Formats: sequence, structure tokens, C-alpha cells
Amino acid sequence: MEKHLRAFLVVSWLHFCWVNGNNQVEQSPWSLIILEGENCTFQCNSSVSPFNNLRWYKEDAGRGPVSLIIMTYSESQKSNGRYTATLDANAKRSFLHLTGSQLSDSASYICAVS
Repeated sequence: MEKHLRAFLVVSWLHFCWVNGNNQVEQSPWSLIILEGENCTFQCNSSVSPFNNLRWYKEDAGRGPVSLIIMTYSESQKSNGRYTATLDANAKRSFLHLTGSQLSDSASYICAVS
């Protein structure tokens, strides 16, 4: 009998709520567990206005954040390998899509707006 091993990918979504005056950045979902090979999506909502750019970072445990994608106000979509970010500047919302997840994708993902 052949055994099948499924690898679970634990994506620790760093729930980050940054508040400065009336400006706020919120991310969801807080955490996510998916099977290796599945796709997933993260969301970032902001009340920062105006903003110059939106950045998505990946932070592995014990390491500093690494920039995945930087988007300007005028860009609606940008890709970096298996990562694709979309931005609706009017709604102040961005999504980070990860396709074909791998065990090495287990990390915290951070959205920052400036």
C-alpha cells in the first residue's frame, strides 16, 4: 500500500493595525493554513490619504522583512514570481495573491503604506 504525505503550509499572517491620527492600515486574514500547492490571497485596507506607495513584505521567522512588491498609487497590478499584487487606489485596498504555495512560503506577510 502506497502512503501519501500531504504537506501543510502555515502562513502566519501578521495582523498589523497601524494608526497615526486618522490613518489606519489593516490586514486580513489573521492566519491561514493551506495545503502545499494551493493558492491564497491576503488583503490590506488603508485609510491613509494621500499615499505614495504600498509595499508587501515577507518575513521568515527569525529574519527581517524582505520586500516582495512595491506599488505606486497609479499602478493597479504588479507581479514578482508567484506573487501578484493588485491595488485599487480609490478604494484604498490591495490584495496579495500567492500561487502554487510551497513550504518555504510559511512566513508572516506585511502590508505597509506610505
